[in-house]
Amino acid sequence: MTQLSTKMIAGGFAAALSLGALAATPAAAQRYDGFCYHKQQNTKTKGTVIGAVAGAALGNVVAGKGNKTEGTVLGAVVGGAIGNQIGEEVKENKVEQCLNNQYYVFDRREYAPPPAPKGYTVAYYTQRPYYGTYYTHRNGRVVEWTPRRR
Repeated sequence: MTQLSTKMIAGGFAAALSLGALAATPAAAQRYDGFCYHKQQNTKTKGTVIGAVAGAALGNVVAGKGNKTEGTVLGAVVGGAIGNQIGEEVKENKVEQCLNNQYYVFDRREYAPPPAPKGYTVAYYTQRPYYGTYYTHRNGRVVEWTPRRR
C-alpha cells in the first residue's frame, strides 16, 4: 500500500467518525413539546447512495496508478458514510407539514403517541410549529387543545 492510500484511509475514517460523533444527540436529554405525523423520508438512503458514487469517483481520481481499485472502494465507503450522515441531518432539519395540519401538544405530560398511519412516521418537536389549532390525546380520544389558565 502506498503512502497516499494509507493517508486516504486514515483521513477518510477520521472524517467519517467525526461526522458520526456530531450527529449523535441523545433523545432522552431533550424535552419535547409535542409531535405530529410526517410522510416518511428516505434522505439517508439517497445521501448514502449519492455519497458512495461521488466518493468512488473522487477516490478513483485521487488514487495513484496501480491503486485505482483501492481508491475507488475506499472512496465509496467513506463517501457513503458521510452521505448517510448528511442525509440524516437534512431529514432532521427539514420542516415538514403535519398530516392534516394536526399538531399534538403534550399537555403537562409526555405519552407514547398512537402508531403512525401507513407511510408516515412520528416526528417529535422541542418547539411548537405554528398552527391555528392544536390537539392532544385525552382518555384515548383526540381533542382540541386549549392551554390551561394558571
